[in-house]
Amino acid sequence: MIQLEHVSHDFMHQNKPRRILSDINLTINASEVFGLVGDTGSGKSTLLRIMNGFIKSTEGVVYLMDQKMDRNSQSELVKRTATIFQHFNLVSNLTVLDNVLLPNKLRKMDKEKSVEKAHQYLEFVGLKGYELSYPRTLSGGQKQRVAIARTLMSDPDIIFCDEPTSALDFNMRIEVLKLLREINETMGTTIVIVSHDISVIQTMCHRVAILENGTISDIVDIDRKEIEAISYKEALV
Repeated sequence: MIQLEHVSHDFMHQNKPRRILSDINLTINASEVFGLVGDTGSGKSTLLRIMNGFIKSTEGVVYLMDQKMDRNSQSELVKRTATIFQHFNLVSNLTVLDNVLLPNKLRKMDKEKSVEKAHQYLEFVGLKGYELSYPRTLSGGQKQRVAIARTLMSDPDIIFCDEPTSALDFNMRIEVLKLLREINETMGTTIVIVSHDISVIQTMCHRVAILENGTISDIVDIDRKEIEAISYKEALV
C-alpha cells in the first residue's frame, strides 16, 4: 500500500542543507494502522508529509497504492488519500453539513448524492442532528468528528493523521480514537498516525516505527489482542 525506498530529506538552515531524514526504508500494508513515534525533531511529521505528498523528498522513491509517486502521478494518487490534522481546519461561517460537503463542492460533484453521503457520514461519526450547527457551538471532539466526516467524503484508501487527538481532552480523545479504529475495521482504510503519545499508538496501531534523529531505529509489532482486552481508558492512563 505504501512503500518508501531510501528516502532522505534536507531542509535549508542558514543557507546550508540540514538532513532531517536519512535513508528511510519502510513498507505499510493495506488495511493496517501504522504509527510513527519519536521525540520532537525526530522527523516523524516530515515523513508523514512526504507520504501524503505535501512535500517531495530530497532523495528516494515513494509508492502509494503500489504506484510510484512522481510529477505525473502525484495529483491522482493524492486524491485517493486524506489527512486529518491536530487542528480541525473547519470553516467557521459554514454549517457542519456545509463543512462536510466542502470537498465535493470544490470537485463539483453531484449535489444531491453528496448531501445524502454527508448525512450518512455525519450519522456514522455520531453527529446526526448537528447538520445546521456551526463550529463555534461544538466541543473539540465534535469538531474533530466533523473533520473526520469531511475526510471520508472522498472515500480515501489511506488516511494520514498528524497528532489528531493532541488538542482534545481525555474523554474526547478516547471517542475519536474509537472512531478511527471503527473506520479501519469496518472500511478497511489504511491509517498512518503520527503521535508523540505512545499510549495513543498502543491503543490504535498494528505496528509502529520509532524514529530517532531522522532514522528508523526500530519497527515494533503491537499485540492487538492484548490491547483490545484493556479498556481505552486503562490503555491511555
